[in-house]
Amino acid sequence: FLQDSAQKISWSSTWRLANSRSYGKELSQPLANLKKMNLSRSFCLKKLPDLSNATNLERLDLYECIALVELPSSISNLRKLYYLETDSCRSLKVIPT
Repeated sequence: FLQDSAQKISWSSTWRLANSRSYGKELSQPLANLKKMNLSRSFCLKKLPDLSNATNLERLDLYECIALVELPSSISNLRKLYYLETDSCRSLKVIPT
């Protein structure tokens, strides 16, 4: 499933993986066309992949990602990102500046 989704991401503008338990290397595929990523309620998600290729990412929804500990440093380079939802990410300790 994830590999198919990662291949479709190059032409998709929205990608949703709610409640998924595993994120692997498939997520580090080129993400240049990605505009919205909704990972809300991904309760077992501990870290995000490198997002440096997601240059068009505008919205990132991490609502209730309760196991998420840190955001990748690449998030600070996402110039088009205007919406970042981190409510109820109670384990989140590292937010790059």
